[in-house]
Order: sequence, then C-alpha cells, then structure tokens
Amino acid sequence: MTDLLDDDLNLKLLKLIVSGEGVEINISQLSKILNKHRNTIRERVNNLLEYKIINKPQYPFSWLFKELPLMVISKTNFMRDEKTKYFIEYDDPIFAAFFFKEEEYNTLMISFHKDICSHQKWRENVVNEGLLPNREEGYPSQVIYLGTGCFVKYNPSAPIKIVEQNIKDGKHLSINDYEMDDLSLKILKMLLRGEGIRTNESLIAKKLDIHRRTVERRIENLRRERIVSKPVCRFPRLIVPPEYILVLSLFQIKKQQNIVLKALKEDSHVSWIIKAVTGIGGYDLVVFSTFYKVEDHLEWQEKLDQRFPSCIGAVKNTYLSPAMTFSIDPEYVSLCIIKNRLSRTYGKKLLETIDVIR
Repeated sequence: MTDLLDDDLNLKLLKLIVSGEGVEINISQLSKILNKHRNTIRERVNNLLEYKIINKPQYPFSWLFKELPLMVISKTNFMRDEKTKYFIEYDDPIFAAFFFKEEEYNTLMISFHKDICSHQKWRENVVNEGLLPNREEGYPSQVIYLGTGCFVKYNPSAPIKIVEQNIKDGKHLSINDYEMDDLSLKILKMLLRGEGIRTNESLIAKKLDIHRRTVERRIENLRRERIVSKPVCRFPRLIVPPEYILVLSLFQIKKQQNIVLKALKEDSHVSWIIKAVTGIGGYDLVVFSTFYKVEDHLEWQEKLDQRFPSCIGAVKNTYLSPAMTFSIDPEYVSLCIIKNRLSRTYGKKLLETIDVIR
C-alpha cells in the first residue's frame, strides 16, 4: 500500500487532487438530478462558493491518519506577535488554532504527529524558537493525546442536518448573509455528500504530461487503498458550518457506554467522536459538536442527561465561536505530508543519479 506513496507520479497526482486542481462541480449532473436549468444551478453554486458557505471540491487525504496517527489537542500560552502568527498558519503539523482564554492559556490548538516523542521534539523546537515560554518563565501546556485509530465517528458534513432543520424552523434562514432557499439547500447537501462532483482527468493529464487513462487508473488505485476518499465539498471550517459554534467536550461515561455512544454517533450535532483519552484523567470520549447558539448546546446537553440518567459523569465543554477561529485548514497538513514525501523521492532519485555517475 505504501508503495503507492513512494511513487513520484502518484505524489504529484495527489498534490493536485488533494488541493482541488482538476476537481470540479458538475453543473450538468446537478441540473439533471434536480430538474433545473443549468444557469439556475450555476448561479446557486457560485453563491455557495462566493459567500464562503462551502469550499471548492477536493479529494480528502484519508492517509493522514495513517501517516500521523497521533492527534494532539493542546491549550498553550503563545506569544502574540507576527512571528507566532506566521508559525501557526504555516507550520506543518498544525491543523487548527483558536483564540482562547482560560487561566493562563490563550490558544487552543489541534495538531497531528507520528507519536508522542515526535510531538515532544516539535514542542521543544517551538520553545527554542521563542514562540512558547519555557517552564521557568511560563505556564505548562495542557495536552490531550488521541490516537486517530480511535475515531468512532468521523462525519464532517453531519451538521448539515442541523442547518437544514434551523432553516425549516425559521431559526436561521441565511448563512453569511446569503438567503438559503430550498434549491440552494439541496445543492449544498449534495455537494457535501460528494454528489455532482467530477474529476477532469484530461486537465490533470495535461498538467502531468501523461495519458488520461493513466490518471483514471492511478486515482482508482489511490481510492481502493484508501489513501484518498471520494471528492467532496467541505465547510470552510471542515466540521463546523459558517456562523455556528464548535463545542469540544470531554465526556466521562459512568455506565452503559455503548448505548450512550450509539446515541452520540446517531446525533447530527456531532461530527467527531474519539475514544481513549490520554492526558486528562477520568474522561472516556472527546466529542466535537456543532450548535447555532450556546443556549442550543445547553438544552441539548440537558436532554442528553435526562435521556441517560446517572450514565454521564463529568463533562468539560470548550466553546469555540467563529470569531475565535484563528486558523482551520483541512488540506494544509495533508499537502505538507505529500510535499515532504515528494522531497524524499527527489532525494532518492538524486542519490541514484550520483551513484550512476560514479
């Protein structure tokens, strides 16, 4: 399987399709399915993109969780300067960062690493760069280690059902000042599911100077080995619709864990669930959920407690509003992995060339 990721052409192909090049919204297909004129569909699609309700389509890099199987959620006290801002935006492992104030902490960050040792080395470098205070000068970071193999729910588009219900109830009719009509909502749901999206193999073949059938065959291989999954559109904040609040919750399940877990997995508010928490004692699950208002989450949590009396113990919630979001870039970590692998294959070829010359 990993042989596919040691192939220079596969990596160049991945770099294109993971960044969305050659991946397009199929206006004609949407028009046919929804029985609407192409110009009508094109207008709605353009609005969804221009109002930043969704991103352009791309192939999700599923191999990320194999390449970097450690997910780290950390509360830290970063310096507030341009150097730190640049670091958070462009450092390879950082998936997301939020402005955040709790005790001495000012940043909540999600990053991906190979293992605990590599995270510790990475953090030492951050301290040495002067981006984080050392232990003598500052407050120790609070860290949660999560194995990406412990995801029991991974459905970034799950909250679309909450968005749909809020629109139908008249609770939240517009997103980013765009009035969502029935057709726009239908198109949005389809694109989030990966429907109405096509791959322009001819464009990719031209960019890579290879045959169209070669592109098709290699993408089929990459999908079959689960290195990428089918192309989709995502929310700009991946698991959070625009204008909605992300809630990061630590759950302690005292009994009937399987029943409570099943309910959470079936709940459309919940995008991610990860088991096996290491770093903060007593908690069993990390849950990422989405709500339009904090009050909605409080009501939801109360109903959950009443539904499962004495089953849920301690719960620790962190509310992350759109204004608190410093950076979420779903593709950035993936593209860094691909670019690093490309550099290694280039290095191998260079060494082979030198050996031949010798």
